[in-house]
Amino acid sequence: MPNLTLAAIAALCGAVWVLGLWYLGIYTHPAVRSWQRLARLRGLADRRPWGERLGARLPLFRRVQEETDIERLLAIAGRDESAAAWLLRVAFQAGLALATVLMLDEAALLLGQRSALPPGVGLLAAACLALLAYLRLRRQATDRQQALSDAISDSLPHLAVMTFHHRVPVSEALLIFARCHRERVLYRLLTSEAGPALHEELARAPSSPVAAVHARSTALTYEQIGLAYGVPMFTALASAVRRVTERGLTGRDVYTGLARTTFGARLAEARVTAAQTKTLIVIPMGLMIIPVLVLIGAPLVASIAGIFAG
Repeated sequence: MPNLTLAAIAALCGAVWVLGLWYLGIYTHPAVRSWQRLARLRGLADRRPWGERLGARLPLFRRVQEETDIERLLAIAGRDESAAAWLLRVAFQAGLALATVLMLDEAALLLGQRSALPPGVGLLAAACLALLAYLRLRRQATDRQQALSDAISDSLPHLAVMTFHHRVPVSEALLIFARCHRERVLYRLLTSEAGPALHEELARAPSSPVAAVHARSTALTYEQIGLAYGVPMFTALASAVRRVTERGLTGRDVYTGLARTTFGARLAEARVTAAQTKTLIVIPMGLMIIPVLVLIGAPLVASIAGIFAG
């Protein structure tokens, strides 16, 4: 039987050699290398990380990358800690759970008893604790996204009224109404300093001269926030603002039309949720009949069994 280890090592060395030649551009045409160098000097080259470039080509990989991006989830959830701090805290909690299980196992062995829990239980507890921490963070991010979307949709009719005479900008009107909300999630986002830093960083990827000129426009700012925080209502609001400012449409008609569409979607979602709730209520009520049937049928079954036994 041939030695597979040597073949694997040879294949690995060959793959590393080919990747090195590709990275150094040994077989790249000189004109292509000159163009790449000129593009880097002029700022025309795509400087995004390889993960983002691969995600642009593979939607599934981009979805997985967005779901596992701890820094993005922390920013969406409105938490001030960094990704490294969150990972260290979760790792400490998981390690503490593993150490607790191992200490219980060691204490049982010192007392001369059988091991209470196998070591695999400690690993399972640590993994479950890390998974619960991730699910909790993802739940907080989803709740904040929903709260932001609801806050924007509730402010649309008021924006149509306040911006009708073009005396108050949309950004100031939205900030005023965000301050009046019971849950000031939208107000904290619009006035925070961490939020713009995040969506400006994500907006550098598709940068263009037109985007650089209009980097401070309200529509582009709302669009960047919507892309960074995953809130489609910000993107819809940016499109509405762009129709008003660039195409000259009436703000009252645009914002009220967007509000009507949004409230219609929320009404349809509420109807679906109500229909699903009816089904979920019927299931426990049906399960409540089973004990009654057991109480009624058990004596009858016992009597019939006694008759046949006699």
